[in-house]
Amino acid sequence: MQARPLLLIIDPHAAGVTSLAAALQGQGIDAVAAHPTDAVAHAAALLPNVALVTDTPQCSGMALAHALHTRTGIPSILASTGTGAAAGLGVVAHLPLSYQVADVAAIVRTLSPDPGQRRHIAVEVGALRLDPATAEVRLHGRRIDLPSREFQLLHLLMLHTGRVVTPTQANQLSWCRDSQVPDVLAAHVGYLRARLGDHLHDPNIIVAVRTLGYRLDPPHR
Repeated sequence: MQARPLLLIIDPHAAGVTSLAAALQGQGIDAVAAHPTDAVAHAAALLPNVALVTDTPQCSGMALAHALHTRTGIPSILASTGTGAAAGLGVVAHLPLSYQVADVAAIVRTLSPDPGQRRHIAVEVGALRLDPATAEVRLHGRRIDLPSREFQLLHLLMLHTGRVVTPTQANQLSWCRDSQVPDVLAAHVGYLRARLGDHLHDPNIIVAVRTLGYRLDPPHR
């Protein structure tokens, strides 16, 4: 299981964002859209690799990039009519408003770690350990037998420990690629909670973040 790069697209206009996200998905990059008024909250919950901020007369892209950098430490790609990248405000790259998908993808990959480096490495968070090489999961030292789908889902959540995994990101799981992704994801989260002994109605390990997705919090040792 790979941890794909995540791009937060911040744009007050919905037009074009859906097609951009779909195009990036095809290039191995997950993208989630947010309105400028919700940008900082979404960034804090999702912790994307980078944000794409559009500068508009209604919202200063530079000010928003500065807020994201100050509050979350997340770098921004600024799309505007300007001609140069501004330093020191969290802006790491500058694109024209008429940017190409390939340009965005290239920058995101540059700012993101190679996902292949973690694909086969055992992941340990708190009392939970998952080893992709042996398909073994242990919680507090006790082996937990998981079906393939729950194993893949847990691996994805563990690779993003402390960050929200959205339905869009869950699309990288082959069994989750259909029109009912949120429902399918919710069902398997329920199965996984039960197998881990997590509270179904007041979970401590796999927590639902309303309207965004699910976050795995490390179980105490």
